[in-house]
Amino acid sequence: MEVVMDSSLRRLVNRRLEWLEMTKDQVSDWNAGTTRRRDRLSALPNTVLSRILSKMPMDSVVRTSILSKRWSNLWKHTQGVDFHSLPFSDNQADYSPITRCLDLLLSPQIIKFAAVGHVSERSNPDVVRWVNFALSKNVRQLTIGLMSVSLARRFFQLPESLFSNRSKTLEHLVLSFVDFTPPRPSQPIAASVFSSLKLLVLTHCKLADATVDLCLRKCGLLEELVINMCEGLKNVNISGPNLRLISFRCLEDSDDGEFRSIRVDAPLVGNLVYSGDLTKFYLNNCPVLQILLLQGREEPMNEAYTVHVRELIDQIRHVNTMILNFAVVEFVAKEYYTRGIPFQTFQNLTHVFWYGPLKSPNAVYNLVAFLGDCPSLIEVAVDFREESGAVFCQCISEGHVADEYEEGESSQRNPYEGGNLEKLEIAEVRCFSGFKGEMLLVRLLLEKAVNLRKLWLFWRLGDLSVMHDNVLQDITKSGYPQQLSDTIQEEANSIIATILDFRKASPRARIKFGQEWRIESW
Repeated sequence: MEVVMDSSLRRLVNRRLEWLEMTKDQVSDWNAGTTRRRDRLSALPNTVLSRILSKMPMDSVVRTSILSKRWSNLWKHTQGVDFHSLPFSDNQADYSPITRCLDLLLSPQIIKFAAVGHVSERSNPDVVRWVNFALSKNVRQLTIGLMSVSLARRFFQLPESLFSNRSKTLEHLVLSFVDFTPPRPSQPIAASVFSSLKLLVLTHCKLADATVDLCLRKCGLLEELVINMCEGLKNVNISGPNLRLISFRCLEDSDDGEFRSIRVDAPLVGNLVYSGDLTKFYLNNCPVLQILLLQGREEPMNEAYTVHVRELIDQIRHVNTMILNFAVVEFVAKEYYTRGIPFQTFQNLTHVFWYGPLKSPNAVYNLVAFLGDCPSLIEVAVDFREESGAVFCQCISEGHVADEYEEGESSQRNPYEGGNLEKLEIAEVRCFSGFKGEMLLVRLLLEKAVNLRKLWLFWRLGDLSVMHDNVLQDITKSGYPQQLSDTIQEEANSIIATILDFRKASPRARIKFGQEWRIESW
């Protein structure tokens, strides 16, 4: 029986924990007010309470042991072990409380085991013991989410038991910063290893091509595979009869080492993520692929690059949702728009998410032309963020914002600028500052989207994690002089007025300035 811990049950548990911190008089008052009330939490059977505790982090679970005599041993029967905040120290962290906790657990089976946290250079988490404990309890979902804070990469060792019959109950396996290599690669692996696995996530791990092949052969039920920034890969082949989601992100160029290619052949994959050099990405036999995230890198557009990307695009022409950056659009612009030719490959594309820089008028026109060449497009989102901030601007010490938008000879417009956006209904522009390139994009969207209903513009602020609907709010909170705040408010009002005066091809188009990014569609 699956128990969902709703908000009311959480409040009851938290209320019991608050009782522990009361003074004697406060306890008397609390008891006087509640003696006639029914304690719904205590009325539940132990099996249900144990399942509720299984949804909570272990530090809270252990604290319930002093609520009453009945609760003193109840936590030992939890089926969820979640250490989501490992001890951290710049020196040697003390993991002994975790060991003592595991020694006291009495549950014959653990559904979920998770150990997540940062690890310093001098700390040595007992990964082998933790994994062995989880496997001894026939765990179904195992997460070792270590995050190394040292400059040099550290890969923690896994026990041999992970590559034995003891892993046959695993359904979800999530690992980071571990050496995911069989202890004796030359010896045969038991037939039941990973036989139940449906989800495999490996991020920042030490990984070899042979190990990937081994996992895919053993994991006949595998549906989701994520390989993120792993070290040691050269030629990766990903195939599987049941794979529905594949995500592969390469290391940065400086760390790529001898990585040469990744080849995907998965007839049932519907969601695919790739980030890296497009010339190293090969796709074949993915007829039901619907959602694709494709982020390329700066590469010289020579003949080999052109041939490869053209073949790649032909393999993804049927997708309906695409998240992309400059790489694909720059290729399309060079091969088609500079010659005055439309690009009409993505006939089924309904949703486009653009992420990254548009640093010249030509880049803006190319993107809008690309959108116009997608006749089924109904929703688009443009996010101007980069790792260093918004791409049209940069923050300097005085708190001013400078425009990086260039209008030089290199920004010469192409002969082809696309047609109208016939079906586009919703557009979002995120991390908006009102610079020339952003204003040009907004103007073109309004002029070309003949059926547009909503255009959302979300302000760019200094702190991207805290969004407000008014630029002045952020400036005032940062302690800038009132004169600068007034100037920025005036500029914001001027930007709004200018946008509202833009010609609109759609009579029902509404423009809204917001603070919270609506990302549920993506």
